[in-house]
Amino acid sequence: MTGEEIKQKVLAFGDWEHWADRPFRGAFVLSLFRGGGREIFQKIGLDADWPAALFQKGAWYKSEKVWNKSVEQLVVNMPNVDIFKIVSNCEDFYKRGSAEIEGLLSSEMPVVDKLIRVSNILYEDIAYMWATHGYEHFYLKRLNEEVPKYYSGDKNKFIGDISYPSKKNTHAYLIEALAGDESLDVILEKFGWIKIRDGFSSPYTIEELSEERIRIRKERSSGIFKRPEIPAGLDRLAKETQELVYLRTFRTDVLWEFMWKIRPILKEVAVERKINFEDLRYCDIEDVIGGKVKIYGNNTSLTAVGGEIALWDGPILEEKKFGDTKELKGAIAFKGNVKGTVKVVMTSYDIGKVEDGDILVAPTTAPSYIIGMNKAAAFVTDEGGITSHAAIVSREMKKPCIIGTKIATKVLKDGDVVEVNADVGIVKIIKRVTDKS
Repeated sequence: MTGEEIKQKVLAFGDWEHWADRPFRGAFVLSLFRGGGREIFQKIGLDADWPAALFQKGAWYKSEKVWNKSVEQLVVNMPNVDIFKIVSNCEDFYKRGSAEIEGLLSSEMPVVDKLIRVSNILYEDIAYMWATHGYEHFYLKRLNEEVPKYYSGDKNKFIGDISYPSKKNTHAYLIEALAGDESLDVILEKFGWIKIRDGFSSPYTIEELSEERIRIRKERSSGIFKRPEIPAGLDRLAKETQELVYLRTFRTDVLWEFMWKIRPILKEVAVERKINFEDLRYCDIEDVIGGKVKIYGNNTSLTAVGGEIALWDGPILEEKKFGDTKELKGAIAFKGNVKGTVKVVMTSYDIGKVEDGDILVAPTTAPSYIIGMNKAAAFVTDEGGITSHAAIVSREMKKPCIIGTKIATKVLKDGDVVEVNADVGIVKIIKRVTDKS
């Protein structure tokens, strides 16, 4: 298909709305979303594809029709494939991919051949990315239908509590390492990449890890999350959801860890193609492989249908504007009521501005945000759901958290004073930074 044909097929789904801000604005990471094609999905054990995708100005957009179609493929048409098998496949893929990358780093093969091998590894991880969203859409509906049959209290909190993953992800191991006696040099080698959520930026520094070690040892909560008793009729559904929540973080961490590991290869590629390494961020990986290097703009848009993509310099949809909003509503991830100064964190590189007692406002959070989350008094996010990182960490840290406001980062600014009432799911703006009173 031509680029225009791809775009028209995407727009035909209609009802696209802003869904998830992401820091990768360069074409390189966007071009990896060819991993939504059926051939790649089949590699991870699923006879499906991701129907359509749209990304512009640093954000993914969502169409309910696309999500429903994905559920039809992943669940209705494949009833014998369970989430445990998908997680097992992803864990095996991580081991296999890690070993293959290690081999490529020491290989004498031509660098472009290395990049081809790397692209296939990354495409496979993207298939897990999309599949996870399809299953999340399915499980959210099931939980909302089934939980009220067994539980009459706060449904959303109960769903979040029973969905808390039983397996640890990388950020948990980082925190444990910092709380222990392992040297910071070793911790940096193992976990420094966690800060990088765009593939090309800088990892943690020794100084940042040292500061966080001091804070963790001084302030880390001794409380341990206690999962509520799960009714027998919900046991299987809860275990499946816990596995899904684990997968959502795991498959994202795999992408960024692999992007960090392949950086020596990417630097070789940049030399081979006679471009700066930083400019590689703005190139389509298939263009680079083919030798026709085009550098896209900082706000590249993407349209994709079943693994075929088209990149655009400029937006596809008109963005909505928001008026003088006085309060925001969202879902409760962890209860509590605090007031504080807003710090809007769009990427992990903004996390340093968060000070003790601030309200951390973000599109979503990630393991790379942990340093700021330890300082913050509460979290507010645009995105939300049982598998969100903010929901999980707020329970670990026992801090008020409201998720799924959709527009918090668009309405709130650094310096605004707000009340986060996570007992009722409302963020009230007390004073705007521009107010003179």
